[in-house]
Amino acid sequence: MESVFEKEQIILPSLCDYNAKLSISAIAGLFMDAAMYHAETLGVGFTGFNERGLFWIAARTKIKILRRADMAKTVKVSTWPEEAGILKCNRDYEISDDNGIIALGKTEWAIIDAKTHVPQKAKGIYPEGLVITDKTAIPEPFSVMKDDFEGELKGRYTVRSIDTDYGRHMNNVAYIKAVEGLFSSKELDELKISELEIHYKNPSFEGETISFYIKKEEDFMNIKIVKEDGSTSALVRIH
Repeated sequence: MESVFEKEQIILPSLCDYNAKLSISAIAGLFMDAAMYHAETLGVGFTGFNERGLFWIAARTKIKILRRADMAKTVKVSTWPEEAGILKCNRDYEISDDNGIIALGKTEWAIIDAKTHVPQKAKGIYPEGLVITDKTAIPEPFSVMKDDFEGELKGRYTVRSIDTDYGRHMNNVAYIKAVEGLFSSKELDELKISELEIHYKNPSFEGETISFYIKKEEDFMNIKIVKEDGSTSALVRIH
């Protein structure tokens, strides 16, 4: 029973942006996929949870990008869980190569009943005998982000079937991809995003049009994703 899961990954064209570099949304996707691989080996992945009527949801994710991996290069994706809390648990991630760390990540996960969506107990979810490492990819806590700002409307996006997952709501990585798509390639080159944090608030569903409002601060940019009913779907902060 491995406490840390590791997998080699070739940076394929489907994972790259317009500069032939590993994209931010692809980094998030690699983290999510590695989490699934590891959870399956621990009996708490899709297969085990589906039999028990349970479902993982991401509450918050933070990604730090130290550099961008090039297309066709091989990297190592690693992930490991932290000790579970009562209702939520963190999972850490790392992407590296022979030259060192490329990206780091941390996601706060929660467990819900697949039918009722009622939160379930996370404490004790991992199998007995699993040694939880005290290694932490991103030691600092998640940011405190509030949606009490208006901001400037940057764009709108209609959620499509390909954006949704098994829970029938917009997938957590699809939000990040939509945020990337708000900006032109020129704007992205100027932003040089080195950190992205997203807090998921209320799910968005196929056919909904969500609006993106941005507010620039001195050291970062806040993005509020708003549903058609005016409620906040997610909050994003990029550095």
